[in-house]
Amino acid sequence: MNKKLFSAILALACAVQLSAQDPQWAREDVLSDPTRWGGTFSMYPEGQPLPPRPPKGYKPFYISHMGRHGARFVDGSKFYPGMYELWKTADEKGQLTPEGKKFFEAYAEVYPRLLYHEGILTQKGQRQHRQIAGQIYRNYPEVFKGKTRAELLSTESSRVIVSMMCCVDELNTLDPDLTFHVDYGRSYYPVLVPESSSCPTFVPRVPFPEETLKKYDDFAKAVFDEEAVLGKWFTSTEGIGLDRESFMYNMMQLVSDFSNLDFAVPEVLTEAFTPEERYGIWRVQNYSDYLYTAKAPGIDIRRCLEMSVTVKDIIDKFEEDRANGVALRMRFSHDTALAPLISYLGVNGMDASIANPYDVEKVWHSYDIPMACNFQLVFFRSKKHPDEILIQVLLNGFCATLPLPEAAPGFYRWSDFKEKFDKLAI
Repeated sequence: MNKKLFSAILALACAVQLSAQDPQWAREDVLSDPTRWGGTFSMYPEGQPLPPRPPKGYKPFYISHMGRHGARFVDGSKFYPGMYELWKTADEKGQLTPEGKKFFEAYAEVYPRLLYHEGILTQKGQRQHRQIAGQIYRNYPEVFKGKTRAELLSTESSRVIVSMMCCVDELNTLDPDLTFHVDYGRSYYPVLVPESSSCPTFVPRVPFPEETLKKYDDFAKAVFDEEAVLGKWFTSTEGIGLDRESFMYNMMQLVSDFSNLDFAVPEVLTEAFTPEERYGIWRVQNYSDYLYTAKAPGIDIRRCLEMSVTVKDIIDKFEEDRANGVALRMRFSHDTALAPLISYLGVNGMDASIANPYDVEKVWHSYDIPMACNFQLVFFRSKKHPDEILIQVLLNGFCATLPLPEAAPGFYRWSDFKEKFDKLAI
């Protein structure tokens, strides 16, 4: 096949992938995928095409990566026991419907396999990072020619550390002469997860205005019938310690996270919500995630703006790594860093400031931050044009866009990226 034609086909594949994330398909996306309704609890996507080829003469030589840990159990030491005790109390008080009784019995059956595993990376999560490492190695073999040096950083979370080690172990298996250095700790939190209260530079956000909270409440009531869903399971919720809003969020976490586990659970658990209920609860949580991590108008968007520290680190470390012979830099963190990062950069238009909650899903999709979510900048250079470095942007292995002029289909000038983002926003 003609090389130009092949490159054009790959560029078209990139365009098709981006159009598949068009706003009008949000509902169809959620209804068609058994995990996507869980938003940030959804599984890492598959079927990534080969990335578009660069302009003639350009070859990849450096990769900067920011990734989330892989699939895990629901976090929080009191989560599984708390849910169990609530359902058990309702059962003992005779306040469960037949459908609620079936759910509780199935949950009681799997409960011992969940207890004491809170927040732990699953085998699926480990495989996700091995898969991602393999994709990086196969897509950009030029980066790994000869002796390749890699630098990797992680937060203190065990699931993040294990994710990092699975990734580097797979790379080392594929490229035995890879040399690498790994590190972790709170000192890196300003770059890896600045929103964490454990971060040395942590600054609390200003609380949401009452107007924003009311808008959220009105939207949630309009798109998700909480009373109808509770009525499926409980004849009454009195006296069982059920806070309705937190309970429904916890049920979303519990049910959607079953896809993260390494063992099958009864269908009565995985199908606890109907497809339309899944879509409704996803819309509520999607809007909540947008308010917390993106550029929503009228609120304190510090969580988004402080990711400029991470972007500045990406820029500065590229210059250092280029001088020191490092070809791969990988940072491992959490969804609470990945979501504001892609919003700050405007990846796939996710920097939009949207006042109407009904319009948020036209741009912002929480399932774009799945388990093992990763953002990559791949750097290309040419002997013929040594002063013009090009970058390719990948989100979850799919080519993505930035709010910059393209130098070629799917590629941007590094100089344009630096001009726009080489500054702190906080």
